[in-house]
Amino acid sequence: MISNKIRTVLTILCVCLMQIGVVKAQDKKIEKANEVYNKFAFIEAGKLYKNLVEKGNNSLEVYTKLGNCYYFNGQYPEAADSYSKVFNSGQAVDSEFYFRYAQALNNTKKYNEANVVMKKYYAMTGKKDLSENWKEQKLMADIQKESGRYNFKPVNINTPVSDFGTAFDGKDKVLFASARDTGVVIKRKHSWNEKSFMKIYSAKISTDGGLEDAAPVKGDINTKYHQSSAVVTKDGKYMYFTRNNFIDGKLGADRNGTNYLKIYVAENVKGEWKNVKELPYPINSDGFSSGHPALSPDETQLYFASDRNNSFGNSDLYVVSLKKGALVGNDVTKLSDEINTPGRETYPYMDGKGILYFASDGHPGLGGLDVFAAMKDAEGKYHVVNVGDGVNTGSDDFAYTINADSKKGYFSSNRDGNDNIYSFTENKPVIFDFDIRSLIFGTITENGKPVAGFNVQMFNSNDESIGTTTTDNAGNYKIAVDPYQNYRALYTKTSYADKTVNTEQLKPLEKKEISFEITKEMEVVVDGEKVKIKDGDDLTQKLKLNPIYFDLNGYNIRQSSKKELNKVVALMKDRPNITIKVNSYTDSRGRDEFNMKLSENRAKATVDYIVNSGIAQERISGEGFGETNLLNHCSNGVNCSEKEHELNRRSEFIINFK
Repeated sequence: MISNKIRTVLTILCVCLMQIGVVKAQDKKIEKANEVYNKFAFIEAGKLYKNLVEKGNNSLEVYTKLGNCYYFNGQYPEAADSYSKVFNSGQAVDSEFYFRYAQALNNTKKYNEANVVMKKYYAMTGKKDLSENWKEQKLMADIQKESGRYNFKPVNINTPVSDFGTAFDGKDKVLFASARDTGVVIKRKHSWNEKSFMKIYSAKISTDGGLEDAAPVKGDINTKYHQSSAVVTKDGKYMYFTRNNFIDGKLGADRNGTNYLKIYVAENVKGEWKNVKELPYPINSDGFSSGHPALSPDETQLYFASDRNNSFGNSDLYVVSLKKGALVGNDVTKLSDEINTPGRETYPYMDGKGILYFASDGHPGLGGLDVFAAMKDAEGKYHVVNVGDGVNTGSDDFAYTINADSKKGYFSSNRDGNDNIYSFTENKPVIFDFDIRSLIFGTITENGKPVAGFNVQMFNSNDESIGTTTTDNAGNYKIAVDPYQNYRALYTKTSYADKTVNTEQLKPLEKKEISFEITKEMEVVVDGEKVKIKDGDDLTQKLKLNPIYFDLNGYNIRQSSKKELNKVVALMKDRPNITIKVNSYTDSRGRDEFNMKLSENRAKATVDYIVNSGIAQERISGEGFGETNLLNHCSNGVNCSEKEHELNRRSEFIINFK
């Protein structure tokens, strides 16, 4: 018989073996969950971690990763609940955990609790304490300042599946991503959040800003996997877009089997998007995702989101230089910490004024992803503001685009339970704590002395007046203008010649000096000297114009003579009170009636050239005089040299003041 002592030992041994078996089984389950988690399959991983919790596993690792699974799929109440177990355990965790926990609390409208957690985050990291911005009173006051700036309108192209991420394609179309194909039929999913793969569609913009006639873009853009977030160059030649690592019919992956998002470029070939190419490293890699491309207004920079050097898809915003065409540089630069946080920064967009819009859950907001606007100050530091309620809600709000001219735009949100597109009109501009406009300034002088009271008026590319100022007693002026716009500056004062200057596009806060010496209306500068003009003067003599040559026995103005005619045009543009009569003459060779007709045609050709250069028809007239009024003895039948005949082939530009 087995003694009681031996029986007890055997019992204990069995229990220990069973516990070891349970531990090993738990370890295998954790190992399996971690394997799925590390592949970003957070839906599946979340189920596995939740099962472990229900089986009694209360470890720090399981609760942290379960919270992360909820967090990365926007299930913020569940994430906050899981994170609270870790926070209240008293155990040490990475600072990033506190940031996510604060976000989860913020996204469930527990703003003051989020403030407490953020304070701990800043204390751990040693960063400047900005936790006050997360307090409910301060947060709501900041958001209220930007709110009420929009009117909203439904968009009819939304479907029961995901539709999001609009981008302008010229003036009358937008591009967007939709799962209306794969979401209904194929059911192909990507593992991050089990939502359907997307394709890129085009839609027409209706007169009221709505969208209609949605159809897949033509060409080789769309594959059986994921495409979204496109942007088209102003000339319509190139499209940058986001796609799974899929090229030449093959789905790429890293050595662990993970497929990442990449940015591609396609070329418009007769209305179809062809020649799809992956942008090179360091924009793309098989080890991280890059996506959501956006262009600067002058198309010299490409902005995008990437999770490089981050864990589990938390993305930051980057910028790289862009050359003419589709050539990108290798100078990928991460935007500063005023923009990027330990949370998600994504969906960048830069409007025509150079304001950078982006979505983030790392800045204080109403919950989920909020849309923010950012602009650099004179020291190069970004100022970031929440664009306000209406656009932003407690849900994910993102992919903001706006036409700087019409003030109409679109954004995307899952506020109604699914990703949808929303249309808006902006009634007031976003408010920064500094003036984001460019500055044109200068000094106007006459003979080196300042001229006061000179009017300076700015016109935009539509020839609309956008601002007026005058010079002070020191001859100085300054006028603020919107950046990235073409302007015409008109300088006027009674008894002085007008002056028009076309300005190149300026960047935000950039300063441009336009200073010059002005002349009286009755003066012109020739070879650096001021020359007085009066009624009846011939500009050919006053401006020392070279002869205006035409084709032999014809009336087409030669290229060499256009430079001389442009001098006349410039004088007339600066002196709107002057009218000109063009008198055209020939030499005596040829029949009299032929020369008369030829001179009339040459006078008309000269007048037409000046009118086509921007001078009003009523300010310029012409008359042909044939071989009358010869300047020398070379009349019919007189033997003269070519040089003597040339004196008679002339054009006069006779001045008349109104």
